[in-house]
Amino acid sequence: MVTFRPLLPLLLLLLPTTLTAEDGADAAALLRLKQSISDPTDRLAAWSPSSPSPPCDAANPWAGVQCYKGVVVGLRLTHMNLSGGFNFTAISTLPGLHSVNLKHNNFSVPLSSTGVAAARSLRALYLSFNAFSGAVPADVFTNMRWLKKLYLEGNNVTGPLPADAIAAAPRLMELHLDRNQIDGPVPFRLPSSLKLFNVSHNRLTGSIPPEIARRFDKSAFAGNPGLCGSPGSDAAVCVAAGPVPPPAMPPPSPEDFVAVQEETSVFVVIGIILLVILLVTGAMVLMLRQDERNAAAATPAAYDYYSTDAAAGPGSSKEMVAVDVAASTSSHGGGRRMGEFVLLTDDVPPFGLPDLMKASAEVLGNGTLGSAYKAAMRSGATVAVKRMRDMNRAGRAEFERRLHLLGELRHPNVLPPVGYHFRKEEKLIVSQFMPRGSLLYILHGDQSPNRVVLDWTARARIAVGVARGLAFLHEKLGGAIATAAAAGRPASMDFDDAAPGAPSLAAEAGEPAHGNLKSGNILLDLDMEPRLVDYGLLPLVDASQAPQAMFAFRSPEGATRGAVSPRSDVYCLGVVLLELVTGRFPSQYLLSARGGTDVVHWAAGAVAEGAEKELVDPVIVAGGAGDWEAAVRLLRVGVRCAKPEPETRPSVAEAACLVEEIAAAGGAS
Repeated sequence: MVTFRPLLPLLLLLLPTTLTAEDGADAAALLRLKQSISDPTDRLAAWSPSSPSPPCDAANPWAGVQCYKGVVVGLRLTHMNLSGGFNFTAISTLPGLHSVNLKHNNFSVPLSSTGVAAARSLRALYLSFNAFSGAVPADVFTNMRWLKKLYLEGNNVTGPLPADAIAAAPRLMELHLDRNQIDGPVPFRLPSSLKLFNVSHNRLTGSIPPEIARRFDKSAFAGNPGLCGSPGSDAAVCVAAGPVPPPAMPPPSPEDFVAVQEETSVFVVIGIILLVILLVTGAMVLMLRQDERNAAAATPAAYDYYSTDAAAGPGSSKEMVAVDVAASTSSHGGGRRMGEFVLLTDDVPPFGLPDLMKASAEVLGNGTLGSAYKAAMRSGATVAVKRMRDMNRAGRAEFERRLHLLGELRHPNVLPPVGYHFRKEEKLIVSQFMPRGSLLYILHGDQSPNRVVLDWTARARIAVGVARGLAFLHEKLGGAIATAAAAGRPASMDFDDAAPGAPSLAAEAGEPAHGNLKSGNILLDLDMEPRLVDYGLLPLVDASQAPQAMFAFRSPEGATRGAVSPRSDVYCLGVVLLELVTGRFPSQYLLSARGGTDVVHWAAGAVAEGAEKELVDPVIVAGGAGDWEAAVRLLRVGVRCAKPEPETRPSVAEAACLVEEIAAAGGAS
């Protein structure tokens, strides 16, 4: 290695005379880089002055060199048993170089000695699973202004993080520093552009700043015993850490004191006005409540609906929630009327609204469409009751027609409603109770010692069931929508029945058959078979509330144009598949951009980089090569389903076939 350096100018003269000046410059830069690398298995043998072809030769490119239109844009040198140093300064002259991937090698020098910050053009830098040591250089963030992704997990990085430099990084989107020996506090500020952040399994101390804790999942801080707020940290650590210190502020100037005095005067006046308003409002509320008590005492046609306080959890005391069940008209079509409740099936013992009112109730969750309760009736039957909100888009006739249509559906992976109650102000939809809860809970919420751990076989089976159920809904509800449109069934935007001939809201062409597919709406029965719920309700949801209530509107076309279609359901399926493979909570489920993982962007980037295995949940990887290879194929299907342009996604039927083929090949169907 040492004797090679003086010969480099001479050897460069031996390059083929057909090379362009640009080819020669690229080759010279790569040869300078090779001098700093130890290559015991000779994987870079083609990197030679005597090579018959340039680095970007279309037929015979140099190993690990990625090119675009004859320009070196990336170096992918993974799993090559390389060691020594890595001279980033040598490749700083490559203007088109955007990505360097050195994952799974044996580089063991301090990061500061590599001159990494000299490669200013890099967008992505993957240094994971080596033995790089020392602190993270601040100039990585201050000099590399185009850097979007930095992967440093699984090294020997030490020292505190350069907090100010990280906070000032203008384009940083992913920062992976887990499984190192980094100490000191978590940075108080991080770039607003940062979507993925992981400092788990280090030696961090202090407390997680509240703003950072809100933005990122708690798993990003796990494995730091001395960090207050991280999963598994001891309570004594929090006592020792004390409150999180605020960022340093400059001392106030005289002008600041004047401004504070002026603001204080304004707030005092506003406070007095608000106090008067609160007193008047309180008096009015007390008067109204007294009137309601008097009316309730004189009106026997009212029942009490029991629910539990969501904050109290299972087993908490009941609070009374009044449900007015004044006389209503008969139900549309079939079904058995049990007083003010319509039973849609003979598969369950008959019950009515009074039975539900007297049932022992337990809060199951609070979703975008309403609150769900477990109701254990005195007869021994247990059902799930959902109190729907923002469901006044259609009148009674259209609501009942829709519920009867949904109640007639029969598929192993679809959970139909068994009954309903309709009022202008209150709508209840009742279904069978699924004791295992939702896929969302099993993947992310259950932290008990006896929690269910989903291996590849279980996840593949769930993926197949979800895809089959969704394909069934598109077949049945899509046909029903088309039939309704042809028949011109009436519907109403008011609470009264519409006049004959009005266009049916349920027959609007192009609406997704499910409209709200996500892991929270995938329940699991005792055999771990998935059952889809909350489907087919889009025609009933208020148009103004649908973008917030229905997950189909989180698709790119729904978020940007407010328009959804059957391919929006495919996008939702893609998110669920990516969630199953990675085990990460998707940020797409959140109305705000804070928290979770952008699984769509993350997975698409991994597919583009050929690094899909890095995203597979370790539980699946532990099952062996056959499992994680099948999971990688499913991840690619998820990426296809979640493409930004609806027309480039597969249809629901095509997506279901792809999922079934992968599961069958892996023996999991």
